[in-house]
Amino acid sequence: GSGALPELSEAAAENLVRFLSYGGFLLVDDASGVPGGALSRSVTALARRLFPTRPLSPLPGDHSIFRSFFLLDRPVGRVDLVPALEGVTVGPITPLVFCGNDLSGALDRGPDGRNRYPVVPGGEYQRREALKLGVNIVMYALTSNYKHDIAHVAELIREGRLR
Repeated sequence: GSGALPELSEAAAENLVRFLSYGGFLLVDDASGVPGGALSRSVTALARRLFPTRPLSPLPGDHSIFRSFFLLDRPVGRVDLVPALEGVTVGPITPLVFCGNDLSGALDRGPDGRNRYPVVPGGEYQRREALKLGVNIVMYALTSNYKHDIAHVAELIREGRLR
């Protein structure tokens, strides 16, 4: 989207918290191309409402979402304006993720199969990186942080915490 999110009723907010708390995943993608715009502000407010003790914050480069399938350095989309995905992390998982670079715009194709929107500033290379990010997000939504756990198996064995 590109405008502010609609206000959720109390029941809808409770249902969304329940969904996210039991393994659900919510990706919000800002198509506006305006960092800090209406959607960004409303996602920040929604995150604060749903998870009052867990702020929406930039995801670190070693977050599982950046390596769930492809190894990625940073998030890009139709635009490359926001240097990080933001998310709400609860324990070892991040059920709410916000992308400020219009990921869906980079992937959108018309009925003729052609890309609908130019990708700037990186062109087709940036579009391929956006596709990789999309794959990673789907993998993360389906598997959470299993890749992070696997990356630490050798360390756990060395420390004797995994036999």
